[in-house]
Amino acid sequence: MLYILHGEDEFTRSEQLAQWRTKLGDPTTASLNTTVLDGRRVTLPELVQVCDALPFMGKRRLVFVEDFWSRFEPPERGKARGRPRKMSAVDTAFVKGLVEYLPRLPATTRLIFVESRSLGKANPVFSVLPEDKVRTHIKEFSPPAQRNLARWIERRMKAKDGTITSRAARELASLVGTDLRQLDQELEKLLAHANFQRPVTISDVHTLVSAKALVDVFDLVDAIGLRRGEQAMRYLHELLDAGAAPLYLLHMIVRQFRILLQVKELQSQGASVSQMQRELGIRHAFIVEKAARQGRNFGMARLESIYGHLAEVEHNIKTGQMADLLALDLLVAELCA
Repeated sequence: MLYILHGEDEFTRSEQLAQWRTKLGDPTTASLNTTVLDGRRVTLPELVQVCDALPFMGKRRLVFVEDFWSRFEPPERGKARGRPRKMSAVDTAFVKGLVEYLPRLPATTRLIFVESRSLGKANPVFSVLPEDKVRTHIKEFSPPAQRNLARWIERRMKAKDGTITSRAARELASLVGTDLRQLDQELEKLLAHANFQRPVTISDVHTLVSAKALVDVFDLVDAIGLRRGEQAMRYLHELLDAGAAPLYLLHMIVRQFRILLQVKELQSQGASVSQMQRELGIRHAFIVEKAARQGRNFGMARLESIYGHLAEVEHNIKTGQMADLLALDLLVAELCA
């Protein structure tokens, strides 16, 4: 079975992958039957060898290939999409070989391409791997629009066996925005605050939820932009000491640099702050204004380089190639060098 999971909703996509891992059974056995490959470097023989391997003491193997098809998307500039990048001769041969191999893909293997961004309809994946509803499944994970966020919060709270008032859900959506991972963490805190017994109210939201973490990430990115290594490292460890999970913190840093890239591109087009808010779906003007000021510390080429490096760091953490805390320390040190 072949899956292509793509889109910017990393949180929901990660939950889907975690559910599949859980179905493999015992965590130790599941680990032995799970392989994660870097789609930017994997070769066809390597992929075939992994897919052909029999499950160890289980019924299934999961093979994840990260960001193979994303390589053919145009560079992210605001929200505009240009023409996809052309495939090299090596990539063309890889895809041709993959299509020829798929009928021989063992029934015990789930081959899952995981793409960190939405794939445009012109992406070659849609022409060479058309969805057939039986062996190939393509699913896009898009975060909810700001106007639908309160309903998402209420459904998520219900899934946690809790309740939240409509006013509280709207206020939480306003304070946090469309960062689903942060929203989920805030819901956990709010549930505990309500002792898992009563509905979460707007008063609870005002008591527990603030923009402090976002402001701290602004400070961290400011220090990186000014290459103040000691200061940046202090901000990083203050966030970690305050309870921010390393992967969540990395996600926040990635989010901020993505906003910087988008704002800088829109600035070059002469967009106003309100226009950028509408284009990027950002409710609070201060986020756009802060990003515009921060962008002066970075050239576009450096922002694109940093954004690519952040993807590599996330991959190294998720595949176990590097411990999360060490990876963050090295990241900040490298960006400030």
